[in-house]
Amino acid sequence: MLEHYRALGGPAALGFPTTDENTTPDGIGRYNHFNLPSGASIYWSPATGAHEIQGAIRDKWATMGWETKLGYPTTGELGTSDGARYNDFSHPDGASIYWTSTTGAHEIQGLIRDKWLAIGAGPRLGYPVTDESITPDGVGHYNHFSLADGASIYWTPATGAHSIQGAIRDRWAALGWETGPGYPTTDESTTPDTIGRYNHFTNNTSIYWSPSTGAHAVVGTIRDTWASLGWETSRLGYPASDEYGIAGGRRSDFQHGYITWNASNNTTQVIYT
Repeated sequence: MLEHYRALGGPAALGFPTTDENTTPDGIGRYNHFNLPSGASIYWSPATGAHEIQGAIRDKWATMGWETKLGYPTTGELGTSDGARYNDFSHPDGASIYWTSTTGAHEIQGLIRDKWLAIGAGPRLGYPVTDESITPDGVGHYNHFSLADGASIYWTPATGAHSIQGAIRDRWAALGWETGPGYPTTDESTTPDTIGRYNHFTNNTSIYWSPSTGAHAVVGTIRDTWASLGWETSRLGYPASDEYGIAGGRRSDFQHGYITWNASNNTTQVIYT
């Protein structure tokens, strides 16, 4: 720890020690706190070595229980090319705390973190604006991100972790998040014709977006019929409405027609216009 402190610049970097070297509550690690105005510490464990943690990232880590929740720092505080700061931690599933001047400090971990990094992290979805949180139904976990159009990654044991963003995410939110269409089973993806975007969801629902139609949900048997015709590559094109009620059933409108569902016999009819 003394070697790391000196390598960082000693008092000029972290200030002077405010504690002796102490043993962590779990009995594994060692630490010193320092009088840097924004707060600073160096933590060491046999598995991770010695790393500094400071400022808002340290404050977040402290509120989460120090090493008891995310594990020990495996990096010092590092910077990204676009100005964010972060520390990685030794949680078995992987964990980090990221900070920016606009989002503050938030933790991200496990498969949600893996998905975020795989997609392109901050330059792609922005930085976390929430800690990893549990969904209201108690099944899933999620982080929201600072992308200007809005972005989230949702995870469940059955679906894994998937991203959803922009107008599709807005429509999903309007329909009740996971309590309506269910959880995302795909990341937001580009349609085969390269014009639109879509996510599929667990409750036999898809939300499709195109520049000319906006974002609309297609559900159940109507969705099955549309899929059998070739989705957006069919003569019907993209959805132009959410599914809505009509006498005796349901209907979804498309760019070049509509599909109705008859509740009495569970059949659909395709009408081209």
